[in-house]
Amino acid sequence: MKVQKLCYFAHGWWLAFDPEPFLTERPQVWKFGPVFGSLYAALSHHGSRAITQPEKVQFNEPPPQIDNPAYLDLIDWVWNRYGQHSGLTLSDMTHAPGTPWRNVAERCNFQVPKHYELPDEDVKKFFEAEAKALQPV
Repeated sequence: MKVQKLCYFAHGWWLAFDPEPFLTERPQVWKFGPVFGSLYAALSHHGSRAITQPEKVQFNEPPPQIDNPAYLDLIDWVWNRYGQHSGLTLSDMTHAPGTPWRNVAERCNFQVPKHYELPDEDVKKFFEAEAKALQPV
């Protein structure tokens, strides 16, 4: 759960400052907050156990190299801001009133259709407001 939420926060903070998404997949609205389907599929065999070793993943082709220093800076920033929290605490953060997940869940009376993606525009607006709140007055 923690990895899912950290990826969601990276996705959201990136969208607050750049119109092009950080990731190639949008988070879906699941019971415990935003979830990236491919990440869930890759890590679900861990269940609720901590992931203590790098995953051995078989790729059809090598994954792209991250050569944009801004991506790495974002990952560091997100880790420093959220990394000390548990997966449940991060999930609670994504469920707070006014968050994109919560807004969609409420619109659907908490009966969200399977595979429903959080719209990038909703995520962008939320994190733009968060960024504005961080700026000194």
